[in-house]
Amino acid sequence: MATLSSYITEVRRLLHDANANFYTDSQLTDYINEARNRVVRDTGCLRTIQVTQTPAPVSSGASNPYIWAASTAVSLNDYVFSNIYIYQVTTAGTLGTTAPPYPQGNSALPPSTPFLNGTAYLQYVGNAENINYAALPQGINTLDVLNINLYWGNSRIPLRYMPWTQFNAQLRYWQNYVGRPIAFSVYGQGQIYVSPVPDQVYPIEVDTVLLPIALVNTATVDTIVDPYTSPVKFYSAYLAKYYEQSYGEAEIYKQEYLKHVQSVLATTFTRRIPDPYDGS
Repeated sequence: MATLSSYITEVRRLLHDANANFYTDSQLTDYINEARNRVVRDTGCLRTIQVTQTPAPVSSGASNPYIWAASTAVSLNDYVFSNIYIYQVTTAGTLGTTAPPYPQGNSALPPSTPFLNGTAYLQYVGNAENINYAALPQGINTLDVLNINLYWGNSRIPLRYMPWTQFNAQLRYWQNYVGRPIAFSVYGQGQIYVSPVPDQVYPIEVDTVLLPIALVNTATVDTIVDPYTSPVKFYSAYLAKYYEQSYGEAEIYKQEYLKHVQSVLATTFTRRIPDPYDGS
């Protein structure tokens, strides 16, 4: 298992700098952590399932929103969702007998200031169709979203992925299109959209690729495991040589990095027979 200490040793050997005459441990640590990020981006090796819900919390640390219900007591800073919007309770009280009228007629967009619903005041804070990476259990370490499974009763339903332009055109046409989500799309660098907009709380599994947590302690074992650790030293050496403007040597190390990434991807592919008894 690789540690920061073993990474530093390997990079120093490549750089012929065993006595730390040219590079400090701090410099190499920065290069190593950058190289680990690059390996994950190129291979997707650090993958995990994150469990959350939709509608999801509007931000990191926020509580889970729950569905608006008539004549329900709410506390300060609770989050409730109604139709396609999520609201935060700014004044505790009891919700009214009529849901917030948004979007509807001349009330297509929610007000930007708190409004009265029953005896409680609500403030619009987000859309129920959004899931921000920052609100996922792994937060902004989330690099990419590959799949989403939605739990509905005893069923685990994989959502269909659609590119944003297609998703936006086909599934976001009607503002108040609510129901059980059937598809998702990724927008920009940190948002997931689901459609239809959830009509209730649905637990979901989000299959994600994570950026590795930076190594600081030399004895910490890397979450990236063999063979995906092997390209790290070459990209670290590339960064070090590029820093000292030895561009020829830097290019050699970069090419070695690319070859090792390709080798890792090729050698970790193992045949799998879906059904050894299927004669078709």
